[in-house]
Amino acid sequence: MKYICSLLALSIAAAACNSSGTTSGTDSGVVKTDSAPPPSFSPTGIYTGDFGGSPIYISINFARGNNIAGYNTHKGLRRNLHGQMSESANGWKIRLEEPGDHVYDGVFEIHLSKDRQTMEGTWSPLNKDSASAKKFTLKQINSDHHEVYMANENANIQFLEDGSCKLEYYPADSISTGQVEIVRGTWSRNKDTFNVSWKNNAHFGKNGSQFVMYMSADADGGSYPDSLTGEGFTFYQLP
Repeated sequence: MKYICSLLALSIAAAACNSSGTTSGTDSGVVKTDSAPPPSFSPTGIYTGDFGGSPIYISINFARGNNIAGYNTHKGLRRNLHGQMSESANGWKIRLEEPGDHVYDGVFEIHLSKDRQTMEGTWSPLNKDSASAKKFTLKQINSDHHEVYMANENANIQFLEDGSCKLEYYPADSISTGQVEIVRGTWSRNKDTFNVSWKNNAHFGKNGSQFVMYMSADADGGSYPDSLTGEGFTFYQLP
């Protein structure tokens, strides 16, 4: 009986020790992680502005940790971008590199404002003889920046959200042969006027063009795009 009482006392004491709140690290059940916290916001979006006299668009579509990626469009030339970002006191510091296999590839050094509305920075060419360095200020595009597609029986034109423009047309001397010409560029819009900076091409022979949008009234008192004219073309809104 005395032996049983002793065992009972030891069991009670052990239970009291275990309930005191002191446990070893191996028994706590807490999983510790060393991962860094996620960024305070995502810099994804499309930014546009003047770049040496013609519009450029930088589209950021991936951001995770310190890694960032996207592409830019300038005069119809699209180049992939990848790089690193780090948070600063008043926004983000971003370095973006183009692939390096094109004569006009280079490196962007960018400061992105904390509200994600403004990019300010410089671009430096990898090939110092191909182009001059540039400074730029870009703004994030708003919800009014819509894509436009219009056509006629021999041509069509597309203005895409990422800033690229594509004109497809049949030259007068090639309609019978079915040989279509494709010209690419980058566009900006001022009210109803579309300004296009074309990629160098041997057929169209233009570095820049303007196209004007004409609107028509609808039955509800609003308006809709009716036609687009410029460079001898008249395009119409498709139903």
